[in-house]
Amino acid sequence: MNQLTKFIQERLILAAALILLHGCAAVFTDASDANHVTFLNSADESLSQLTDKANAYCQQYGKRAVYRKGDNLLVAVFDCR
Repeated sequence: MNQLTKFIQERLILAAALILLHGCAAVFTDASDANHVTFLNSADESLSQLTDKANAYCQQYGKRAVYRKGDNLLVAVFDCR
């Protein structure tokens, strides 16, 4: 019975963590600078939405964002040009 309780607790913790991660917005990382911006996209935002956010970031340097690469949009990298 104790193993079943532990199993259920582990599953509940995992489910709570997934719910919290799903609610997170795409955030740019500390690796971002005047030449590029990197997003961790845990909210499954579209490339269009990420491009808008990247443009807003690059605008502070007087530049526009150009999509460089990504890993299924989980990690998306834009160049600021």
